[in-house]
Amino acid sequence: MMYDTYSSLKEFIDDLKAVGEIEFEYNDKHYSLLYYDKIYICEYNKPETEEEYDTIEEFLNNYKIDGTSIKDLATRIKVIFH
Repeated sequence: MMYDTYSSLKEFIDDLKAVGEIEFEYNDKHYSLLYYDKIYICEYNKPETEEEYDTIEEFLNNYKIDGTSIKDLATRIKVIFH
């Protein structure tokens, strides 16, 4: 399967703002990211892992996967859907 990737953090943010929904994979885990009134992220089909952020900035500064900030992972995630 071919995956999309982001070339920069700005591209990731622009896509999130434009599309509002991104599914991605990182370290063999599948994530669902939604942006409407707030940002919601969880492991796919695991609602108990959901986290909510009021702003994109809060999300970028606070959400971590395996101890690494999503800011630092934006160009390394494998985009499944957007």
